[in-house]
Amino acid sequence: MTRAANRIALSAALAFGLAAPAAADGLRVRTEVSLNTNSARATSLDASLGFARRDHRAGSVRLMWEKSLGDFRFEIHSHMAVNQGDILPYGAAIAPFYPAPATTTLFDLTRTWQASPTSFITNTFDRLSLSYASSHFVLKIGRQAITWGSGMVFHPADIVAPFAPTAIDTAYKPGADMVYAQMLFDSGADIQAIAVPRGLAPGGPVDFAASTYAVRGQTALGSLDANLMLARDRGDSVGSFGLSGALGGASWNAEYVHWRLASGATHPSWLFNIANYGTLGGWNVSYFAEYFHNGFGVDAGVPLDSLPASLTKRMSTGQVFLTGRDFLSLGGNVEMTADLSVAPNAIVSLADRSALAGFTVNYTLGDNTNLVFNFSQTFGADGTEFGGRETSAGSGIFASGGRSMVLQLVQFF
Repeated sequence: MTRAANRIALSAALAFGLAAPAAADGLRVRTEVSLNTNSARATSLDASLGFARRDHRAGSVRLMWEKSLGDFRFEIHSHMAVNQGDILPYGAAIAPFYPAPATTTLFDLTRTWQASPTSFITNTFDRLSLSYASSHFVLKIGRQAITWGSGMVFHPADIVAPFAPTAIDTAYKPGADMVYAQMLFDSGADIQAIAVPRGLAPGGPVDFAASTYAVRGQTALGSLDANLMLARDRGDSVGSFGLSGALGGASWNAEYVHWRLASGATHPSWLFNIANYGTLGGWNVSYFAEYFHNGFGVDAGVPLDSLPASLTKRMSTGQVFLTGRDFLSLGGNVEMTADLSVAPNAIVSLADRSALAGFTVNYTLGDNTNLVFNFSQTFGADGTEFGGRETSAGSGIFASGGRSMVLQLVQFF
């Protein structure tokens, strides 16, 4: 951590330690433990690196405190995570095959307490913000999270730290250092603006080529809801337009996202989804379908080491996760009982019919305790989107996801 970041973190920790006991009603705690198992194909990159099977155990504690004083509010989250197993050696082995992650925040507010070849303990201030809110205006400064767009699985219009389509735990989006402002109108319309300053390297000076600046407005157009975004992101320009509405008892969303890179190249993406709910044999059921076109995507026949720079840049920033072009996502949720629900899901590559499919079981053990089990499996031949993109032409080694199982216990206090 830089000296400035250290001072911020230590000041926040002191404020947290002093303020929380004085306002215990504003303190919340979320704990989580999980067991993860992954199995890979014999022809996979994972197997070639010695990780045909890998296991990972994790635990975390998130302390959340907020205090309101009139129109002002202070919020802080301290997130401690413990990881043990194959995650570190696997991450080091796989890193040369994928783009290095780009800088996501201005300040480094993460402290590594312990690290070994197979385990590590870190603590991050994931929220650290001061906000002011009146009836028509909001201003928030500091580490926070923001979510834009209306994708259910894919999030092309969510340009600041979106969740991956395969994300299992989406309770808390990673925070970023930013300034956020919102103007609200009596009509229900609003305008939001963000500035997310970053350096080219962690702890470095703010650089326009690494930062994000955006404005987004939304309003009603008759019976439809509409939104428009214009942004400058890491040296490139992006705009999006979205519409949503009702279709019978269902709801639908459509988005068009247009990237224009500094090189002059354009990469349009779009999505459309529809969702509904009903009953099946006495069970409450919700279901959806979403089509997504990835403007940065390429054919599955392009090897991993030959992906275009436009795609690898967006992968490094965490804005694009799949390398193909056209996908159909299907999913739903079945409430078997008041405490037990099952959510099947699938993402299908329309180019080659390969797929990633699975299900999530959520069982409520108590008012504040959930047990979650997730299973996923890739389907498709070598050389397909989910069967695995070849690492280099003629290598016979494919970047395939294989099979994954996660058991997670979450407790709130």
